[in-house]
Amino acid sequence: MAEFVGARLEGDGDRVLRGVAPAGDAGPDHITFVERAAVAGRLTGTDPGAVLVREGVDLPPLDGAILRVEHPEAAFARVLELFYPRAEPEPGVHATAVVDDEAVLGDDVRVGPHAVIERGARIGAGSRVGPGSFVGAGAEIGEGCRIQHGASIFGCCVLGDRVVVGPGTRLGNEGFGFTVTPEGARRIPQVGRCVIGDAVEIGGNCTIDRGSIGDTIVGARTKIDSLVHLGHNVEIGEDCMIVAQVGIAGSTRVGRGVALGGQVGAIGHLTIGDGARVAARGAVFKDVPAGATYSGNPARPHRAALRETAAIFRLPDIISRLGRIERRLDGEE
Repeated sequence: MAEFVGARLEGDGDRVLRGVAPAGDAGPDHITFVERAAVAGRLTGTDPGAVLVREGVDLPPLDGAILRVEHPEAAFARVLELFYPRAEPEPGVHATAVVDDEAVLGDDVRVGPHAVIERGARIGAGSRVGPGSFVGAGAEIGEGCRIQHGASIFGCCVLGDRVVVGPGTRLGNEGFGFTVTPEGARRIPQVGRCVIGDAVEIGGNCTIDRGSIGDTIVGARTKIDSLVHLGHNVEIGEDCMIVAQVGIAGSTRVGRGVALGGQVGAIGHLTIGDGARVAARGAVFKDVPAGATYSGNPARPHRAALRETAAIFRLPDIISRLGRIERRLDGEE
């Protein structure tokens, strides 16, 4: 195990490991991890077979092995993959799947039960299309992708390599484009693409609209949690982290390395700069500078939001004191 994760081994290297467990619950044949010193105390009185821990973090006395690595959580992710290998679908195309004769499937593409792949779709080598999924006419999916069950990849989509699309997610459906006329709302045709970069991971039940005329773009290596909606012509940079229930309205541009907490909402036609962070439930109504941390509704610099929140918590006491002062002044008058 030390060789597998590239760790420095201390202590008993003869333990046999048969599973994983959280710190505090690990037994003699388990491996666990400690990311920081605050968690180390959970190991007191336990006998884990092995502990992945950051260099420099002190642990209580242990009989098992200590594996010191620079990033214990990342190493533990590799350990989990080792103990719990991903289940692979059956090779080839399932008998109940519907694959158009003009669709192009690369080597070792696997298509699950009741999936539909329409004319002209192209799927790269080693990709997996899960049960009940839909790949529209002309869609392009790169190599090593995983389209999980019940997902829809419409024909306007272009996916890079190693993209993961969660169950029930819809990529490339028409955005909310209407114009108001005397006869009522008239739909504006949405004719752009939905372009997803390499190694992007998208959670379950997300919706990413196609562009209205140009493209909706998600940059390489960005990770998107479940229940996220990106409107038409939104552009997300590389290496972003977007947490559950985020909604971003049309034509907003998000830079590289941006982190958006749960339930963040952004109106359209804004810019969120490189490396910016917006805390959970932040409501973004204006541009966010690069590298800034914003929070609150409306979202503003985080320190200012904290001061304002603290002031609001003091209001009941301030109002009470003002009432006493007013009564005293009224008595004097």
